Amino acid sequence: MAYYDKIAGKWHSTTGYRGGALKDLVLNNLIIDKVPSVAGRSILEVGAGNGYFLPLLLSRFSGQVPAKIVVSDASGALLKIAQRSFHLKGAEYRIIDLRRPMPFDDGSFDLVLSIMVFNEIPDRPLKCALSECRRVMSDDGLLLVASLHPDFVNSLARRKLLRPRENGALTMPGSGDLRLPVVQRSLRRYEDLLEGSGLQFTSEAVYATEEVLHAKPALRQIGKVPLACVFTCSRVRTAWLRNRSGLGRSRATPAAPSRNRRPPGVSQS
Repeated sequence: MAYYDKIAGKWHSTTGYRGGALKDLVLNNLIIDKVPSVAGRSILEVGAGNGYFLPLLLSRFSGQVPAKIVVSDASGALLKIAQRSFHLKGAEYRIIDLRRPMPFDDGSFDLVLSIMVFNEIPDRPLKCALSECRRVMSDDGLLLVASLHPDFVNSLARRKLLRPRENGALTMPGSGDLRLPVVQRSLRRYEDLLEGSGLQFTSEAVYATEEVLHAKPALRQIGKVPLACVFTCSRVRTAWLRNRSGLGRSRATPAAPSRNRRPPGVSQS
């Protein structure tokens, strides 16, 4: 049984219809802004949870019709909530365990999304997940990954807020009295795993805005620590990515300064 099968209903009722304060006030728009179009695109979301995000994305591109949409999660209970609460006409809902190969052909998707999932997966299955994401991406495809920032996870450890589970994994405090899975790893380790999977990327650190701090006052205790990081990944350099504020460069290539306005709480790493 997937961990979230046991807490699916409570997680859904607690995080609400926009994913919680950080996602609602910063991350959702940051990620959506990186998507140039959905018209005729094949889209896969892994670890979709209650399925709130893709309807937000599609509403931004009202009138555009994707070629294919797959909403997936390891938790059957969460997928049922997604189908009930955020149903997308014509979408496929699939139980997919990221520790195993995905049931899709090579190059099946133009856009792959992973929002606050990879920070819950240990290194070995994460290597499999990233390699599979790359495999199912089209040659000019885009992978967008949002993850808890390692500095934030380390701040929880310093305050002794991480607890071991029976299997040796860790949990962190979530909304309300929920405990959510989490893995401690460095930012460099994320970068090594991405590069080792054949992906090039840029990364951005995401900080709490005043709106987020107002909604989550306890975050003021950690000081100026980034809460999340967003990786914009591709298999190859393409015009589609390069036109998005210099994205698509590897982390070893300095990005030219962008004149585009960045959302509050975001800095380029």
